[in-house]
Amino acid sequence: MSLKRNTIYNLCGSIAPMFVSLVTVPAYLHLIGDARYGVLAIVWLFLGYFGLFDPGITRAATFHIARLHAPDQVRERESVFWTALLVNVTFGIVGGVIVYFAARPFFMSTFKMPESMRGEVMASLPWLAASVPVSIVTGVLGGALQAREWFGVFNAINVANATVSQLAPLAVAFCHGPDLAWLIPAVLVTRAVGAIPTFIVLARALPLGAGGGFDSSRLKALFSYGGWISVTNVMGPLLSTMDRMMIGSLFSAEAVAFYTVPFNLVSRASVIPGALTASLFPKLSRSSQEHSAQLASDAVAALAAVMTPIFVLTIAALPVFMRHWVGAGFAGHAAPLGIILLVGVWVNGLAYVPYGQLQASGRPDIPAKFHAAELIPFLGILWLGLHYFGLVGAAYAWSLRVAVDALLLFRAGGRIPRWHRLIPGGLMVILAGCSAPTFVLSVKTAYELGLLVAASIWSWHLSPAIRSVVRGRLKVPSIRSAV
Repeated sequence: MSLKRNTIYNLCGSIAPMFVSLVTVPAYLHLIGDARYGVLAIVWLFLGYFGLFDPGITRAATFHIARLHAPDQVRERESVFWTALLVNVTFGIVGGVIVYFAARPFFMSTFKMPESMRGEVMASLPWLAASVPVSIVTGVLGGALQAREWFGVFNAINVANATVSQLAPLAVAFCHGPDLAWLIPAVLVTRAVGAIPTFIVLARALPLGAGGGFDSSRLKALFSYGGWISVTNVMGPLLSTMDRMMIGSLFSAEAVAFYTVPFNLVSRASVIPGALTASLFPKLSRSSQEHSAQLASDAVAALAAVMTPIFVLTIAALPVFMRHWVGAGFAGHAAPLGIILLVGVWVNGLAYVPYGQLQASGRPDIPAKFHAAELIPFLGILWLGLHYFGLVGAAYAWSLRVAVDALLLFRAGGRIPRWHRLIPGGLMVILAGCSAPTFVLSVKTAYELGLLVAASIWSWHLSPAIRSVVRGRLKVPSIRSAV
C-alpha cells in the first residue's frame, strides 16, 4: 500500500481536529474562564495518561498483526486481536478503580484551583474512572486497523470522533453552564460512542469471524514485547505532562492555562512526523534490516525538508497570530512559551523515526530505557527552571529534554546514516526563535523571511524524495531526464 497516500490520510486526520480546536479554545475560554479551562486541561491530561494501564498490549498487537499480513494468516491475526482486547479490558477495569481513588487526593489538595470547583471535579470522578477501560479498548481497535493499513477509514472515524469530543463539552457548557460535573461525562460518552464504528470497520479489515479467539499461548509474546512498551506508556506521559502538573502545584490554574494553550497549539505540529511514522510502522515491522534502514533514512530527510521551512514560518507568525486568537494580554504570557516549545517540537518530530524503527525492529526496550533514565534529571531541571525562571523555565526544560532524547535515539538506532546533516535545519529553527516579530511590518519580519528562504533552499537540496514529489506535481523534468 502507498506510503505517501497513507501519510496524507494520517496528516489530514490529525490536522482536521486542529482547525476545530482553533475555534473551540477561544470559545472555551469565553464560556468557562481561564481557571476552569486550566482545570479541564488537567483532566484531559489524565485522560491521555490512561495509557499507563495498557501493559503495552496495544502496540504489541499492532506489531504482531502487521507481521501476520499473508492471506492465509487470517485466523492468527484474529487470535492476536481477541487476546489483546481481553487483556486490555481486564487491565482497564483495574485501572479505573485505581484512578477513582488516586485522583481524589490530587484534585482535593495537590492541585491549586478555586475551592468552588473542587466539588465539580469530585462529582465527576466516577466518569473519569470509567474513561480508563474505554480509552485503552479503543486503542486496541485503532492499532489493529493501522496494522492492516486501513488508514483512510481509520482517520475518517477519528476526525469525526475528535470533532464531536471537542464540540460536545462546549455544547454542554453553553446549555448547562460551565459545571465540570457535566463537561467531563460529555467527553466519556463521546469516546464510548466513537468506538462503535471503529469495531464495525475492523470486523471487515482484520477480518473477524475466521475462527480465531483468545489464545493464552500468545500472551508470552504480547507481554514480552509489550512489557517495554508499558514502560514507555508510563514514562512518556509523565515526561510530557509533568511540566503542567508541576505548574498547577506551584503556581495557579491560570498559569496552567497560559502554558497549556501554547503547548497544545505548537504540539499539533507533531502531526507531520506522527502521520509519516504511523504509516511507516507496519512496513518497518515486516522489512529486512537493509530495507528498514533505507526507509528510515529517506523518512528523516523528508521530514526535515518539510518541517524546517514550516517551523521557521510558524515561529515568525506565532506572536501575531496569538494576539488575534486569544487576545494581547493572554498572548503576552503564552507566545514566548510557544516559540521555545516549537524548537523542541522540531527536534522531537525528527526523533519519531528512530523511535518507531527501534520498536518495529523488535527493540522497544531501548526507547523505554531512555525514558526511564530521563525522568529524574528532567524533574530536577524542570523544578529549577520553574523556581528561577517561571513558565519560561518550564518551556526550556521540556525542549532540552526532548533534544537529549532525540540525540540518544538517533545514536542508538545506528541504522540511519548521515543524520548529522540535519544540524543546519535545527540552527535555522533556533535562529528564527531568537527574533520572532510582534508586528507584521518590522525589521524582524524581513529577517524571518530571509531565514525562510534559506530554510527552503536547504530543504530542497536535503531530500530527493521531496524534489521528486514537487517535480511530479509541477510536471518539471529533472536535469538528468531532460538530457
